[in-house]
Amino acid sequence: MAVTPLYLSFTDVSDLDPEVTEQVLRALLGTMSSRQRAGYAGRLAEFTSVHRTRLERLYAEYGPGSPIAIHGRYSLIHSPTSVAVLERLATASADLHEEWDAAELPPAWLDGLTTAWEASA
Repeated sequence: MAVTPLYLSFTDVSDLDPEVTEQVLRALLGTMSSRQRAGYAGRLAEFTSVHRTRLERLYAEYGPGSPIAIHGRYSLIHSPTSVAVLERLATASADLHEEWDAAELPPAWLDGLTTAWEASA
């Protein structure tokens, strides 16, 4: 699972339900072809490297240990999958929204990540 070490480079261990993580990952993988999936770990590492400062701000402001609680619109930031969701928001936003809706995931999670990502710019 490539996202966990990247996530842990910004914040503490996640308290989010593993079943939620699995549902989110399925939606994310739906935005990619099998060829794109094969190289995704490298793309995630590159994304975190390029956006390290911005991601550090985001997790400090909204992640575990921050004043924001693990509920509501920012709860997905407390999951390792948040790194991958942010990458997809930055590179394939329309596809992500489509897969998110198809998976019937809470819109507030994606909205919260979008808000936090924009605020960390």
